[in-house]
Amino acid sequence: MDDDWRKLAQKPEDRHKKIPERRRRRDPLLNLISIFGAVSWVLMLPILFLVEQARPEMETFFDRMLGLKVRPSWDETAYYYAFFLMLAVLLLAGFGLLLNSLRNRRKTDSIRINLVVVFTLSLLGVLHYLIRFVF
Repeated sequence: MDDDWRKLAQKPEDRHKKIPERRRRRDPLLNLISIFGAVSWVLMLPILFLVEQARPEMETFFDRMLGLKVRPSWDETAYYYAFFLMLAVLLLAGFGLLLNSLRNRRKTDSIRINLVVVFTLSLLGVLHYLIRFVF
């Protein structure tokens, strides 16, 4: 019995071939990680809308011709709401990445790229808000 374990440990790249798969159904932790990713992306849609509404308006030819006034600065209220949504996404994606790293033990397990992307985007948005409006 002890020799079987040593044979398995000699070639780590072949371990997943020799050890039978004991996971019968989808793990609840994987479901939770998927839910965190989906909720994070759903929350990114209102963030994109709020940031688009908050950014300064550019003056066009028609604005000049008709004498319309444009807002040359950021709308702090809209960006304030987007900031809190970005914090929520940052926490969700960060917690999802933490759970994913705890779950990532086997060679067939992988890191969720969508969580990395949404975490990076929300982190950049939070930093942009802090630099632009706080410091």
